[in-house]
Amino acid sequence: MSYGVWAGIAPARLDAWIANFKTPEERYFAAKVLDSLIYRSDIQTIALMRHLFSRVIPDYFRLARPFLNVNNIYHSLRGNTDPGVRIVPVVPPNSSPGKSALTLARYLKRALKFNEAWIIYPHDIPSHIGPAHTFICFDDFLGTGFQFTDFANDSLSPYWSAANFAYASLAGHIDGIGTLQPAFPELHIMTVERLGNSHALFHKDAAFFPDDVNDSVAAREFYYWLLEDRGIDLTGPNRRGFGHFELTYAFEHSVPDNSLPILWWDDSPKWTRLFDR
Repeated sequence: MSYGVWAGIAPARLDAWIANFKTPEERYFAAKVLDSLIYRSDIQTIALMRHLFSRVIPDYFRLARPFLNVNNIYHSLRGNTDPGVRIVPVVPPNSSPGKSALTLARYLKRALKFNEAWIIYPHDIPSHIGPAHTFICFDDFLGTGFQFTDFANDSLSPYWSAANFAYASLAGHIDGIGTLQPAFPELHIMTVERLGNSHALFHKDAAFFPDDVNDSVAAREFYYWLLEDRGIDLTGPNRRGFGHFELTYAFEHSVPDNSLPILWWDDSPKWTRLFDR
């Protein structure tokens, strides 16, 4: 924390979360969770956004759509001349005002200095088809893909043949990518960070519990016991994060519900969360 890698996490909050774990065995488990944690501060998030728009998106389209003029998209989105590209925050129908995609849209304007004329809401897409040849649907995290499926069916499906559509996220899980690719073959999917089984705390491919005593199976059973003992009232696969991804991934501005609930749960008098959702 003294190096600034965990900027945005107050030491008092970290101490309060660690205090949830009482015994040496529980403290060992907490240390393993923190060791596996992938945390992106606001500064790191902005760096991911800059990399997404300056390298990932141009490199992808250079191969997939070489005729599109998106090589200088990072700079053209900051100018006043229409770049032919629109950024669309992924805001599904009936989303709360605190949707993280809207937070990222503010970062695009304030930190990356993108012209807000090129950042539009989903309902604005029809009026921008023509001047814009490409719409980049932007989000921080692609999990199961279920939420984006609803978004695409509601906001994109009438316009597949009228423009190019991309889904660009800062981090994405291979399961969600695998769900969306066959469902929407017209959609271009790209992420800065790609997550999979090696990032799942209790998966045998992750090796977070490599010793001969505390293997991944024993760690998962201990985790289940801990949830029950601390009044974290979850059953089924959601006990291990939505989609049972078993992730320990968080942004400073939000934590995906695909991450383990012990990081964000706030509905038990016997538990103090580490991150806000």
